[in-house]
Parts: sequence; structure tokens; C-alpha cells
Amino acid sequence: MGSEDRWAQEGAELRERVAVACRVLAMEGHTDITQGHVSARHPGTSYYWIKASGLGLDEVTADDVVLVDLDGNKVWGSGRPHTELPIHAEIYRARPDVMAVVHTHPPYATALAASHVPLRPVSHEGALFWPELPRYTFTTDLVVTREQGEELAKALGSARACLMRNHGIVTVGSSVEEAALFALHLERAAKLQILAAALGPYTWTPDSEIAQKAAHLHSPRQLDRNWGYYVRKLKRWEQAWAQPAVSP
Repeated sequence: MGSEDRWAQEGAELRERVAVACRVLAMEGHTDITQGHVSARHPGTSYYWIKASGLGLDEVTADDVVLVDLDGNKVWGSGRPHTELPIHAEIYRARPDVMAVVHTHPPYATALAASHVPLRPVSHEGALFWPELPRYTFTTDLVVTREQGEELAKALGSARACLMRNHGIVTVGSSVEEAALFALHLERAAKLQILAAALGPYTWTPDSEIAQKAAHLHSPRQLDRNWGYYVRKLKRWEQAWAQPAVSP
């Protein structure tokens, strides 16, 4: 089997999962024209699969996912890789436990990232990122150099997510689905905190209950149930968009 056939066969499932995650994120408000990307480490290698450049998250199919190495060289696929590959490469270098990375520009979390306000466990989702959600402040521009990527990985540390000042977010996980769910949970946590703050002084979950709340939301069973819901919702969403327009 040639190398092209090998990667097409071995990466088929991962490419599809990356594409589905991209479209779920789009459906849930993480779109920013053609910005944002999802990647998944190819197990047992120094390669990872990532959405190709020039497409919105809502447009991504398995054919739009390319394979690159940690130095940014394309190994398989017809699309052009994003310029922000160092976000993914340097996190994979620094975190052997990470199997997937999401970078998007959701509005509420991006607004929170521009402030000095910490994310607090106002909602159940906020408990997942307590006691501290780190911030990357090395640059507010695109992350296109290895140095910038290393600084982002350093800011992330061992956390599940990181706010990128005046830019967006990055989340990581042990699977594509987990990393995508963390991105969805982070945006909801930021949104509810901002809404609560707009009403005046607000409260948040006491320390004694945070771990329990996080465990409820992050159990393997709940992860499967939550992701299953989003996949079903995506199918309904895409079917609705596929319906022909009705003439008045």
C-alpha cells in the first residue's frame, strides 16, 4: 500500500471526526468567516490532522482535512494548511496527553479574554475551568511562529483551555469530541458570566461544590450524551438548510 493510500485509509475516521467537530462549533456560534481550526493527533506518530485554510467551519468535510507534521510540512491532503499551525504543533509537543486542539473566536469568551476579569463558576460549565483559566498575552496577533506557539503552550500549561487576549480561545482534550465540548462549555460559561455581570453584583458556585459540578458535566457518560445530542442537532440543522426555498 502506498503512503497516499495508507494515510487515506488510516486517517478516514479521524478526518470525519474533525470535520463534524468543525461543523458543530459553527452551528453553536464559533464561526468567524474562515477563521478557526480543529486538529487531532494521529496516534503513534508526530503528525496531526487539521482543517484546511480558506473554509468556514460550517463548510468543512472530511476531504478538507489535511495531515501535517510538527514542523508544518503537509504530509497528505489537497488543501492548504492554516498559517497558525504553531498553535497546534507546540501544544502537541508540550502536552503528550493532548490528542486534539480547538482554536476559535467565539464572541463572549473573546470579550472576556480582552478584560482582566477571571472566569468564575457562575454556571455549571464554569466549574470545568476553575480555579484558574489561564490567559495568553504574548501577542494579540496570529500565532504563526514557533516562539509564539511555545509561549501559548506555556500559558496553557496543564489546563483544559486558555483565553487568548484580543484574539480567541484554545481548548484541548483527550479526543476531538472532548476538546470541542470544552470550547462549547467555555463559551457558554463566559456568556452567562457576562450576562450576570450586566445585572450588577453576582454570585458563583462555592468552592465546596465546584468539583462535584465539574464531575457531573465531565463524566464519560455525560460527554457521550452531550456530544451525541450535538451530532443529532447538526444533522437536523444541515437537513433544514438543504431544503429548497419555498416560493411565496
